[in-house]
Amino acid sequence: CPPEGDAGTGMAATNSVGVRTGNVSAGTSIFAMVVLERPLSKVYPEIEGVAYSSVELGQAMIAHFAGEEQESVCVAFTDAQNNIIKLKTLFIGGRSECVLYPDQIFKHALRYSASGLVMVHNHPSGNIKPSQQDLAFAKRLERGGKLLGIQVLDFMIVGNDQYYSWREQELQAQS
Repeated sequence: CPPEGDAGTGMAATNSVGVRTGNVSAGTSIFAMVVLERPLSKVYPEIEGVAYSSVELGQAMIAHFAGEEQESVCVAFTDAQNNIIKLKTLFIGGRSECVLYPDQIFKHALRYSASGLVMVHNHPSGNIKPSQQDLAFAKRLERGGKLLGIQVLDFMIVGNDQYYSWREQELQAQS
């Protein structure tokens, strides 16, 4: 959409997302529209306030991470009924790894008065097989959660169109 107003005559213009760009040249106005629209082009599923099974959360997170080229970590914090009270991206890494800090995860859990959490991260390669570092971190996170009384409900890895659930794998191994 072309901006409203005439930027060349000093009149204010509004870009296609309704943000006033002020008195700018036509070239700057077009640049502003492109820059402002880029982050808004991706719509994430609304998952807060809902209790999810690992299948439902896994599917929602596949949509959430679709097209991401960097590994990143989101944590879904839950209340005592396992309703998601907050979904927060805590860490963003490179194409193949992301540095994680359990203290930061638990700091946010305590801030939101969470009873539980689900840590979800993507593998931009599409491979959902957990690395040894992934499994070691999941166990470390679970130990920390026990000390603080915060249940680690799941540790998920999202690929292009599939996900891995640590809890689902544990349940399958037990049966």
